[in-house]
Amino acid sequence: MYAAFRDTVSMREVFDSCSGVTDVVSWNTVLGGYVKCGDIGNARMMFEEMPQRNGVSWSAMVGAYAGSGELDVAREMLDEMPAVGRNIVTWNSMITGFARHGLLPLARKMFDEMPVRNLVSWNTMIRGYAVNGEMDGARKLFDVMPEKDVISWTCMISGYAQAGRYTETLELFREMQSESSARPNEVTMVSVLSACAHLTALEEGRWAHTYIDKHKMVLDNDFNLGAALVDMYAKCGKTDMAVKIFHSLDQKNVSAWNALITGLAVNGDVQDCIDVFEQMKRSGEKPNDVTFVGVLTACAHSGLVDEGRRCFQSMSSSNCGVQPEAKHYGCMVDMLGRAGLLEEAEELIRSMPMAPDVMILGALLGACRMHKRFDVAERVQSEIIGLNTRQAGCHVLISDVYAAAGKWGEALDARRVLQKCTIRKLPGSSSSMR
Repeated sequence: MYAAFRDTVSMREVFDSCSGVTDVVSWNTVLGGYVKCGDIGNARMMFEEMPQRNGVSWSAMVGAYAGSGELDVAREMLDEMPAVGRNIVTWNSMITGFARHGLLPLARKMFDEMPVRNLVSWNTMIRGYAVNGEMDGARKLFDVMPEKDVISWTCMISGYAQAGRYTETLELFREMQSESSARPNEVTMVSVLSACAHLTALEEGRWAHTYIDKHKMVLDNDFNLGAALVDMYAKCGKTDMAVKIFHSLDQKNVSAWNALITGLAVNGDVQDCIDVFEQMKRSGEKPNDVTFVGVLTACAHSGLVDEGRRCFQSMSSSNCGVQPEAKHYGCMVDMLGRAGLLEEAEELIRSMPMAPDVMILGALLGACRMHKRFDVAERVQSEIIGLNTRQAGCHVLISDVYAAAGKWGEALDARRVLQKCTIRKLPGSSSSMR
């Protein structure tokens, strides 16, 4: 009866009206309602009032505190909990809480102390390692698991993809195909497609697409599988397929629009990129920060300065409501610099609500070298030094700007900064900040 109520106030009122309720199930139902709504204060009051408690009662409170990050309290309750009431759910809640907050040593200690583990316990620990980027620790645990399911494999595959270890992502996916009876799901395939996109592994991407079609996976859902397909084909240079898949989606969310806009931008299909951006706005889907990076990048690489200015100015309008970030200013500085509008780029940097970082100043320096504007480079140099950056590329760019202008003394001075700060440029590495 109590489970039908969505707000805890009305649920508690009905509970209180039933005088003499003593069964632990009813008390646990209301307690669980508080926990589900995140009302830990009232949950604790309910817990203290209970005439009797069982393992469910204790587990609910331990899980509530662990989930909200109050790990000290959760551990105290676990220690106070009668041994007979402790169950695997309680232990798993604690491991999840520690891992979610990056406390992997504590999570692993608790995992090792568990009297009994189930598949959820192993998956919880592996996910903890993966979401914190500790993929080597995750792999060691994964390799000794007594059994694995699709969640186990997907935690590892997604973890490798999120850590940028794309080759290992695909290697493990192949291993899953050959050694496991577990069938990949939408989350697995999104990570596989991401790896294919970053490695421009078109053939493997096509195979993944065939697998998705064969198993009738839904493209336009919360997993963003359709967006991942669009992104993969675009990054592999197949924009025609990216467009085709995009138009086949019944529901196009912001991720799908961004995948196509960014894909067209990086492939140099600038007008198509801008056209899709306009279609997105007309569709009612609001652009976000990623959308504008794609459009501004397209404008920068094609010299569409006026279009870029309009796009940048429209970001914070009521229709878009996106506040420009450093990455957007960086795109604008790059665009203006490429067009030779260095004074405007300088002025834009001065107007930024945040301090310019080395990438933004590096973009301006690159334009100074391109247009042989050592006067601007001199002003930028002081800001670079003020950042106390050990980024060799910026100092090399400063030297190159002076050298291009025939100012050999200044060029040598800039090189000496590298030596003085013991900055080393890697052999064969590019000095360009672009």
